Amino acid sequence: MEPIFTEDDKEFTIQEIRNAVSSLGERKAPGVEGITGKIFKDALKLFPNYITAIYNGCLRQGIFPTRWKRANVIPVIKPGKENSDDVPKFRPISLINVGGKILEKS
Repeated sequence: MEPIFTEDDKEFTIQEIRNAVSSLGERKAPGVEGITGKIFKDALKLFPNYITAIYNGCLRQGIFPTRWKRANVIPVIKPGKENSDDVPKFRPISLINVGGKILEKS
C-alpha cells in the first residue's frame, strides 16, 4: 500500500509540533509507555528537529504507529453508583500514548 501524496501535503513545522505538545496537560496520566506530557515537553526543548522529523516521517509514510494506538482502559465508578452491582456503573477512561496524542493534534 502506497501513501497518497497531493499538492497540498505539507510537512509539519517545528512550531506546529510545539503547539501540539504545549496543549498537553503535564499532570495528566500517561499512556502505556509511561511518558508524560512534561517529559515530552522537555524532550522537545532538547531535540525539536528530531521530534519534528519523527512526525514528518509518519506523515510521509502515511502511518500511525501501532505502538501509539495502545491505551490503558481504566473503569471509573460513576458518581452515585458506588453501591451498585451493575456493570453500567462504570465508565471507561482511555489513557492513550502521548506520541499518538501529538500526531492527532498536529
